[in-house]
Amino acid sequence: MQAAIIGFTDNGKKLAGLVKEKLEATGRCACPKLGRDEGESLTEWTRQAFSQAGLIIFIGAAGIAVRAIAPFVCDKFTDPAVLVLDEQGNYVIPLLSGHVGGGNAWAIYLAKAIQAVPVVTTATDLYGKFAVDVFAVGQGLVLSDRVLAKAISAAILRGEPIGFSCEAPVVGTLPKDLVWNRKEEPEKPGCDTPIPGVQKDCPVRYQISVGIHKDRKARDTLFLSPKAVVLGIGCKKGKTLAEIEAFAQKVLEEEGIAWESICCLASVDRKANEAGILEFCRKQTIPFHTFMVEQLKHAPGDYTDSGFVEGIVGIGNVCERAAVLAAIELQRSVWDTKKEQIPRLIRQKTAENGITIALAELAWNIRF
Repeated sequence: MQAAIIGFTDNGKKLAGLVKEKLEATGRCACPKLGRDEGESLTEWTRQAFSQAGLIIFIGAAGIAVRAIAPFVCDKFTDPAVLVLDEQGNYVIPLLSGHVGGGNAWAIYLAKAIQAVPVVTTATDLYGKFAVDVFAVGQGLVLSDRVLAKAISAAILRGEPIGFSCEAPVVGTLPKDLVWNRKEEPEKPGCDTPIPGVQKDCPVRYQISVGIHKDRKARDTLFLSPKAVVLGIGCKKGKTLAEIEAFAQKVLEEEGIAWESICCLASVDRKANEAGILEFCRKQTIPFHTFMVEQLKHAPGDYTDSGFVEGIVGIGNVCERAAVLAAIELQRSVWDTKKEQIPRLIRQKTAENGITIALAELAWNIRF
């Protein structure tokens, strides 16, 4: 993450240097630019900071910071975190994107590092409640509905229990604001599990469902999607974006899998410059992984090979093998799983109109 820091007085600039040092000491934050260039206005500095930095820190009056960022504030899910420190370093105040952008966490860290007081004002933090947006960001999950996420946070603040289910293993203890809502735990459905401050007979109105599947008919259910599905693909030369997109949509709908769970596309290296595939990846903002034939031959597992495909490509199945190999690479680098765990092929090769698609699911989990 890049950080942009600015101070307005000699004391403020001195504190900015200390803050830069503390941030870079974490190994997770770089501050390539400290303060303004000669002749650069505060507006231009802030504009550039909003486009390049994930964390912006003003050292001075809160009013200066508010007026500076006002023209650029857009959305809590995309805005950078913005902090304000007084120039004596007594207080650290997160102004913007305290949850999704990590502003609250950075404020708490900096306050401890420079012996200041963090001034956190978000309600869920004040009352020690579960914050679904913070949880989603921390676990690498994609929120399906921002409005519903806000409604769930409001319900938690009112003391309502929220049903929770997950398709993968859960490590740790479920927060007290959530109750299990799974068929495998029928002895404790909904509010039968006592929660401090909640009536035992209180109905569970809202649900949180974590997984690669998404039931579009479900009401009052917030789906949190892990980036855990690889779409393996093979195709004849010249297949268009529209053709690939339509077939992918069809396969995902048949499996009930959320688009948000697709983490990458995978194929053989001879398709590395296939225009339709590259356009699809750009539109969906996902990476494209390719493998040599020799690599595909050594993909672990059993596959539905085709002699015809083998005669053309040199391997009997491209999409299944590529999906599994890409999933192995990703689960080793992204998810906290055992390296020897083989991904699950959740959709075998399906062919239509000169395109083949397969789906592989990474081994993943969530942690509380």
